[in-house]
Amino acid sequence: MTIAGDHGDSASGESTAAPAAAAGSDGGGDALRRAKQLRAELERFGEHLSAVYEGHFQEFRKDMHASLYHDVVSEVESLEREMGSADPLSAHRVSSSNLPYLHAIWDAAKASGDVVKLRHPVFSGPFGGRRVLAPGIRLAGVMSHGDSEPKRNQDRRSVRVDVICDGGLSWYKVSTVTNRRLLFDMAREAVYCGDSDDDDGGGGGGDDIAPYVEDVPLVKLARSLKMISQGHQIRNVSPTPGLFLPRVLEGEHADVDKLVQFCRAMGVKVVCGSAMSLPPPPLSEDVLRRMAPSPRGGITPELNIDTSVLVALASDIAHCRIAQQPWFGHSQRDHIELELVAPLAPRLCSVLGRRALACTGEAARSLARIVHTMGTAAENARAHLLLTPDASMTRERRVEAFRALSIHGDGIPAHLQLPIRVASLASDPDGDRRDDGVGASIQDRLKTLAQPGRSVFSYGWAKGLTTVTCNILAVKQLEKRLEELPGLSATQWPSVWAFSSSRPLIGVPKGSGQARARKHIGDCRVVCVCGLEEFFMRAELPPGPE
Repeated sequence: MTIAGDHGDSASGESTAAPAAAAGSDGGGDALRRAKQLRAELERFGEHLSAVYEGHFQEFRKDMHASLYHDVVSEVESLEREMGSADPLSAHRVSSSNLPYLHAIWDAAKASGDVVKLRHPVFSGPFGGRRVLAPGIRLAGVMSHGDSEPKRNQDRRSVRVDVICDGGLSWYKVSTVTNRRLLFDMAREAVYCGDSDDDDGGGGGGDDIAPYVEDVPLVKLARSLKMISQGHQIRNVSPTPGLFLPRVLEGEHADVDKLVQFCRAMGVKVVCGSAMSLPPPPLSEDVLRRMAPSPRGGITPELNIDTSVLVALASDIAHCRIAQQPWFGHSQRDHIELELVAPLAPRLCSVLGRRALACTGEAARSLARIVHTMGTAAENARAHLLLTPDASMTRERRVEAFRALSIHGDGIPAHLQLPIRVASLASDPDGDRRDDGVGASIQDRLKTLAQPGRSVFSYGWAKGLTTVTCNILAVKQLEKRLEELPGLSATQWPSVWAFSSSRPLIGVPKGSGQARARKHIGDCRVVCVCGLEEFFMRAELPPGPE
């Protein structure tokens, strides 16, 4: 079911409520001024997003306001054309501007926290008995598109949600409908019951509300939004639907109040103008930080480092200028070209910063196996500096030696906490178990993740640490698996900081006679099927640089 009135319906307020606000006492010139002011605020919001998500792997979050911004730009251009026109109908077109509706959406966004999308299309059904993954933040620090956005060239019906906020847990439709318009709609549907003795409850809205109240456009809007939100899920729950009604004032007319309460009785949150601060607050730094908080704000003081990050920190590709070789494969060539325009090591180290660093024994062994099998001398040296304890080497000397092995030495902070602590399962046997009643289900779902990713994510989650990874595929798999755990609440999800790309080791030419690393599959704590156990019986970490 699609939401009624997305373009011009009395409930949506996109055009019917606009004339009084856009023309009248304001005049066309003032409408253009307010439109430009709105455009300027959206541009400032875009600048804030660019600054907050600088270096973050999810570049698309910088465009969360793009749909609304383009609508406002079109409105400004339209008003400019009409202001310079001699057409006698221009004044009417200016008075019919969509500007009040766009302002209302922006005011709703400014009153919200952790905004995900503005004017975003979502799938409107049919759902076939299965909930669709909604857009939002699942793993703390990672924004997911979900599966809701209609795909191009597919016959999928959609509706726009004006404000998706609270990390995706709240959906709002905005309407500029007024009390007077609601009374008119109720009268038109023969449900205006001011002096009626009819005591039909009509579904829980009030003692004298008429049964035909469901035909009122605002109620149809609320019911449709409720049904669509119930067809979606984010962190195992459906988003909470809401209506933002800045021009509806409670306490002025009993029947309007009953209509609002009827919508609330459906489970739809209704925010009326009487509960808002008017005029809306200016776009201050505090408002910007609430709307789009820094993704680094939720990073824990200690970080759990994934194998993919360990490999990237050791890789020559991330620390040197590598000339393309004839024997390089497509992956190596692509990573080298990407490194030229977006060096990864400085971005990795900026996140690690002063924080304490830990990794699982499985992740450390995986790195050691890879660098011993196919790493260069410099890659082995970096791996040694990253992981191998050495009482004779201070942290400062270790970081200095690590910086000396990189052309990005200036981008590697002197306070980097090396070596990375290797968590021992022997001393922490329950390090990858949770005791909150869903541990067994979690372990079962994580079995689909290949090692060492499974143990890495399990350990970070169990210890309440942010896991830093370059393995986007594992992150997406983890999101989908955890959405299948009905006992997992919205507050129990793990924290992950993910980078969009990795940096592998350079590797060795095919046919060079050097051994190549085999993928580590399964849980070697139970049975080793990949030869890792045999390898470590005869392998030792290389000595570090002098």
